[in-house]
Amino acid sequence: MIAIFVALASGVMFYLSQGPDNVWCLAWFAPVPLLWLAYGKRPIWQVMAASVVAFLAGAGYLLRLSYAPLLFILIPVLVLYAAQLCIAVWFARFVQNRLTPLATLFAFPTCWTTFEFLTELAAPNGTNGSWAYSQMSAPALIQSASLFGMYAVTFLICLSANTLAMALRARREVFVAISVGAAICMANVAFGFMRLTMPQHDIMRVAGIVDETAVANSWRSHSLPDDVKVTETYAGEIRQAALEGATFVVTPEGGMASIPEVQNAIVVPLTAVSTQTGVQIIAGFHSDTPAADFALSITPDGAIQRYDKRHPVPGLESRYTPGNASGWLGRGRAMEICMDMDFPYTIRGDAPRGVRMMGVPGGDFGVDGWLHGRLAVMRGVENGFALVRPAHHGLVIVSDAQGRLVAVKKDAPAGLTMVVADLPLGPGPTLYARIGNAFAWLCAAAALTLAAFSMLGRRKAASVILTSPLTRQT
Repeated sequence: MIAIFVALASGVMFYLSQGPDNVWCLAWFAPVPLLWLAYGKRPIWQVMAASVVAFLAGAGYLLRLSYAPLLFILIPVLVLYAAQLCIAVWFARFVQNRLTPLATLFAFPTCWTTFEFLTELAAPNGTNGSWAYSQMSAPALIQSASLFGMYAVTFLICLSANTLAMALRARREVFVAISVGAAICMANVAFGFMRLTMPQHDIMRVAGIVDETAVANSWRSHSLPDDVKVTETYAGEIRQAALEGATFVVTPEGGMASIPEVQNAIVVPLTAVSTQTGVQIIAGFHSDTPAADFALSITPDGAIQRYDKRHPVPGLESRYTPGNASGWLGRGRAMEICMDMDFPYTIRGDAPRGVRMMGVPGGDFGVDGWLHGRLAVMRGVENGFALVRPAHHGLVIVSDAQGRLVAVKKDAPAGLTMVVADLPLGPGPTLYARIGNAFAWLCAAAALTLAAFSMLGRRKAASVILTSPLTRQT
């Protein structure tokens, strides 16, 4: 009965914190029951069974999303993650039985963070599903991503949960270990609030525009006159945003149609409004022949720069040829398209150039608007840039480089949805933008070291590295 209760308690907390319900605070407690069970005397098969049930129950929120075409991808990924959670919980118990409490403190965080990192390096859906994204509604808790990336947030969630689980076992010898864990977590909170109080400068008035009627018309149009009507619609709406002071405007992914042979004629309304108003436009386009998902940056001097989506959605967008060029635009600005933001290494390739403002045409599936949008917001925290991301069937998001939502609005089912806001430019390249995933690789090295000492049963040798004499068990 205890194992069943543990599985249900963790599963409910995973479900509510990871899914659309967005109860972010529960993510810090979700692994606690599983780890508490692992540190007791229950048979290991009960601990493993509880871990599988908890993970799959937590992932049940995916059934609420419109991802049916992607089930052939999601199911193997979920099975893999469930197995990895079992291994991470087992590893924590294994280390507990062989090494010191301080070594146990870091066993689960380093193991799970390593699994998450290595899996997502090759995952077709990028970093979607990382525990770190559950904290995007709590900006003070994610600022460590500017130092070491999103995996620092995952590590801290695991560390906090492990600290609490060890404390609940109330063994006297774990006092130093839980004190270290608590101190690291408190330092993270202090750093977060400190970073949020830093002054912001260089305010830019920006706009995100989604017109669901125009998007629908663009997918029905197959002639030059029809395509021009769509761009004329957006040109009028951009002019409206310019009248409200916007100088940087982004439209949704694939929101306008293009015919390559007459593309210059199709974009005339946009180039005209950009020249007349001084607005830089990041416009999302699609074309049928050849099939392409791309964006155009249009500046007041008439310059046009094209960017092709580098990460088409597996299955749904297999007809598109992935782009391979950078979205860097110069003057601290860049553009990406929707799912490109799910891949930290893609964005980090551009960020060190000095990106301070990112325009991201997006497209979502309705209920997942925030679930997907928050991945883009995390990239801004990691790399030091502000973000404008209007998504059809999703949200129009304007966020600063600290992950705070300056403005957000759900797009209307038809007609215009527009957000105009004053947005501070980001500071530019962060420590993470410069050192990349060094922290994640450090976690991998630490997990391997703990595994090696545990298998050798070298408590004395491990304690030299991982604990002081005051914390050695007698």
